[in-house]
Amino acid sequence: MPEDFYKILGVQKNASIEDIKKAYRELALKYHPDRNKDSGAEEHFKKINEAYAVLSDPDKRKRYDMMGSEAFNRSFSEEDIFRGFNVNDIFRDLGININMSDFGGNSPFDVFFSSGAGRGRNADIGQDILYKMGITLHEAAEGTTKEIYVKHTAECDRCEGSGAEPGTKLVRCQQCDGEGYVRSVRNSFFGRFESVTTCPKCGGSGKTYEKPCRQCGGKGSTVKSENVKVTIPQGIRDGMRLRLNGMGDFGKDKKGDLYIEVEIRKDKTFTREEDDIYTNVQVPFYKAILGGEIEVPTLSGIKRIKIEPGTQPNSKIVMRGEGIKSFRGSTKGDEIVNVIIEMPKTLSKREEELLKEYRNIREGNSGEGRKFFGIL
Repeated sequence: MPEDFYKILGVQKNASIEDIKKAYRELALKYHPDRNKDSGAEEHFKKINEAYAVLSDPDKRKRYDMMGSEAFNRSFSEEDIFRGFNVNDIFRDLGININMSDFGGNSPFDVFFSSGAGRGRNADIGQDILYKMGITLHEAAEGTTKEIYVKHTAECDRCEGSGAEPGTKLVRCQQCDGEGYVRSVRNSFFGRFESVTTCPKCGGSGKTYEKPCRQCGGKGSTVKSENVKVTIPQGIRDGMRLRLNGMGDFGKDKKGDLYIEVEIRKDKTFTREEDDIYTNVQVPFYKAILGGEIEVPTLSGIKRIKIEPGTQPNSKIVMRGEGIKSFRGSTKGDEIVNVIIEMPKTLSKREEELLKEYRNIREGNSGEGRKFFGIL
């Protein structure tokens, strides 16, 4: 179980921000690995910073208190925890004046965790690419194939991604003398710091080529434009992303991926909610009263359905299975038809007479009605 951040800093759960700052300052000075050579000091120093990064941020602290240490650590990565954690500002808040030239312009936080770790070659991983594609609702429902134009970095044809001119040999890197990393020593407020970083020239391998590739200049990649076919599966929803492995930018260790983010355009006839679709259909008032058949648009074409006598305005008629196939299953949604009663704007003389007669019958004003009540 992860350690409790309050216990790491030695404060109570109701501690004020000033109490938390004070505890952090004392522990940071005590356990800094360049001042404390005891076994485990560096690891404890990292825990102190992690605890302070959460408890000094009101939003992160609130979430931590609600979730508890175990659930919080499952939900938040180190990157999430340290996002917005500016150690330079924090030291200034604690009353420690640091001259950044002591660190060669780097963050002291970077220096704290650079004492020899990760001296191997940095992985050369290509960047992912995001492409936004607009499709129609019908294409989303039926599935389709699209061809897109992508500009990205690709493996150099001449050197096959190595960055070396064909036929040249590997030689020892002159900048790091074959070690793969470079070392620098700085004096600061906390004392003497030694930082070790990957050699920028050889990328940590300790070797370079005699001559860089004349086509790519030693990068191992060139910019290319390609036409890519993308298969859009049935039932895809707005905002979903499809991943095309290895279709992103080139990297010597791993190519990036191409992500297709689908944007479904608004449809004039239908609206979508999950796998169901909705549409409005106008029904003549007399057909709503008497019942009958109406034509309804569906994703597969026009279909005729029956409506019951006395159908009211905004009644909902459900057409089972006429919606969209589920993206992750074989089921289909429904189509929900909203009935809009259509009223005529003009009437013929005969239509007007019939409607008046109907009105009189409904209101009891017809001759038959008066005779029945003994008026005539």
